[in-house]
Amino acid sequence: MTLPAPTETPRANAGRPVARFRGDIQGMRAVAVLLVIAAHAGFSSLSGGYIGVDVFFVVSGFLITTLLMREVVRSERLSLLGFYARRARRILPAATVVLVATCLASAVFLPVVRADEIFVDAIWAGLFASNIRFAMVETDYFATDRPVSPLQHFWSLSVEEQFYVIWPLLLLLVLATGHLVARRYDVRRRATVVLAVLVAASLGWSVWATYASPDTAYFSTLTRAWELGAGALLAVVMLRRDTADEDPPPRTPGIRVELLAAAGIVAILVGAVTFDAQSPFPGVLAAVPVLGAVAVLAAGGLAGGERTLVARALSVRPARIVGDWSYSLYLWHFPVLVIARSHWHGLSRTHLVVCLVAIFVLSGLTYRFVEEPFRRGRVWRPSWRAVALYPASVGIVVLGLVVSNAWIDHKLDRNAGNPAISVDEFAGKKLSDDPARALVQASVLAAKKGQPVPGDLVPGLRGIRQDTAPLGDCDYRTGTHQLCPNGDPDADRSIVVIGDSHARAWSPAVNAIGAKHGYRAYTFVYSGCPANQAYRLDPETGRRWAACEDFINWTIDTIGDLRPDLVLISNAPLAPVVDPETGDVVERAGNREEFTRAVGEGLRREIEALTPYAGEVAVLGNTPKLPREQAVCLSEADDLGDCLFSPSSAQRSIERSFGPVAAEAGARYVDAEHWFCDRRRCPSVVGSFIPMRDSEHMTTEYAEHLAEPLAAVLGISDASATPSSGR
Repeated sequence: MTLPAPTETPRANAGRPVARFRGDIQGMRAVAVLLVIAAHAGFSSLSGGYIGVDVFFVVSGFLITTLLMREVVRSERLSLLGFYARRARRILPAATVVLVATCLASAVFLPVVRADEIFVDAIWAGLFASNIRFAMVETDYFATDRPVSPLQHFWSLSVEEQFYVIWPLLLLLVLATGHLVARRYDVRRRATVVLAVLVAASLGWSVWATYASPDTAYFSTLTRAWELGAGALLAVVMLRRDTADEDPPPRTPGIRVELLAAAGIVAILVGAVTFDAQSPFPGVLAAVPVLGAVAVLAAGGLAGGERTLVARALSVRPARIVGDWSYSLYLWHFPVLVIARSHWHGLSRTHLVVCLVAIFVLSGLTYRFVEEPFRRGRVWRPSWRAVALYPASVGIVVLGLVVSNAWIDHKLDRNAGNPAISVDEFAGKKLSDDPARALVQASVLAAKKGQPVPGDLVPGLRGIRQDTAPLGDCDYRTGTHQLCPNGDPDADRSIVVIGDSHARAWSPAVNAIGAKHGYRAYTFVYSGCPANQAYRLDPETGRRWAACEDFINWTIDTIGDLRPDLVLISNAPLAPVVDPETGDVVERAGNREEFTRAVGEGLRREIEALTPYAGEVAVLGNTPKLPREQAVCLSEADDLGDCLFSPSSAQRSIERSFGPVAAEAGARYVDAEHWFCDRRRCPSVVGSFIPMRDSEHMTTEYAEHLAEPLAAVLGISDASATPSSGR
């Protein structure tokens, strides 16, 4: 984390605030960063080690506010330029080095698809806004199954810097208000009031937001500000009014001071051992490490505090060295672990040891040759020159991205000129009369032969994860009830496609059918919310999902007004759901038969609710769920054979159960698996198309390619085709 240098660690004592080294604070830094590293390295006994970040927040708020208040108390002034110059010297050089190194390593060791997204993460991190970026990604339905970014840990750095944009300005306001109110005023008292209000408001928001939207709450500055504020409040409270210049002689700590320090360190360790990824965090639980850190800091500042058992343990030389390196350790540990885990497809014990050694070596070198020269060197001593590091840092990161992109282009050039797969190559084989299915069969044969990956993939590997079917003004997750006719908007006939993100993936095909064959096409989809009256629970909170249920009912009412010729339903079997017969919550894992029965009953009720309003209802089923993203595999593959997958049998069996349900309810069932797989072998390239944008959603281009085959199956076009029963 971004903390002042050890020699800048101040101590509030019986005299005025003076700069004095506190070894216990360096030791707390060491404990915090080691907990974080242990958690991210996969040590299950320290599953809550992520609370080390919260300890860092408290320590940072305490130290920086002590320095700010010392300046204010001495001179009744505060230099913003000087403050931000110190921040720049402290945080930017090392952060810039790690950002650039991570981008380069991602370009070399990670698949193209992942590297492209990491480059975007690097820009957000360089602008101290990565917490906003990752909050958006965490709440993006299409990103829920993606690997973690090696730059995700920069969210906490962004939170700190956003806090430190506001807090010095508030302190200046305290100064200005005090001068207006009276000649003599107590700036510490006013700062205490401001911080108390800030801490209370942020804590209250954190508790509510963690309940209402835990994904976004985790990364939010508003939910974390109270942790920095708690340290800042302690710093203000511990300042004294007297002006003695010398420290009091060392004293033996009283039993209360010993107990306070011990209680603080125990609270931190208890949180690290008992919390895990499922703990509702930050919320109320964050008070455990925060109050623990406050207790240790407070004890160390009391008379004899530096001689408590805890303070002496935290001040041993190894702990102080790790504390000195803590910022670099925090920056390096996550990209090293994430990139290595991805490149090696997991971390064995040997790999983990190699990673830990690399983390400490890189951190020691960064501290010695990057952190220290910039923080103490004469070149960067002038404040204006130090502040110039902000734009310089962004420029260096952009330059690193240019170099990384050039390497990505070089990697992609190896497939340039390789031809697309064609049916003609396998003319002697028995292929289907359906051209779309025949191309899939030919592509499976090409993969089995080990043919090279085609050069002109559609869509290309770069940006494929953003290849999501557009919704225009009718993204119903925003709460709109607007109607957006596509296809042939002036046609008298209409088609409606409804469901979750799988239905959205089919919408380009439906729109193309409408445009060619004279239908208005409507897309009523809500990602993560199947058109099924076994209502899915909110995936973020685990509670009843009112927005989803309301949308399902609104869809039925709107279809009742439109009276379409055809309604197409496409859903994934998402869990958990509310059983429409019993009202019980049904999970999928370990209870597949009960789950299949519940969603089948929910689908039957949905079809029966729609049937009176539609000329025909059809269910689109069996889009495969693959064990790996096709684009990720293709960016690393030697040939097409490396990326020939089998679909998930569990999801396939559930979706196949929708066929009899649809037939019983009087609806048509279209088994789409043969447009993606043949004999349960799914090629990652069909002709020149990449069929899937991730592990289970179609690319827009492939959906458009399937428009005519789908129209034929539905009896809309003149071509003859019948839905296949699957294998």
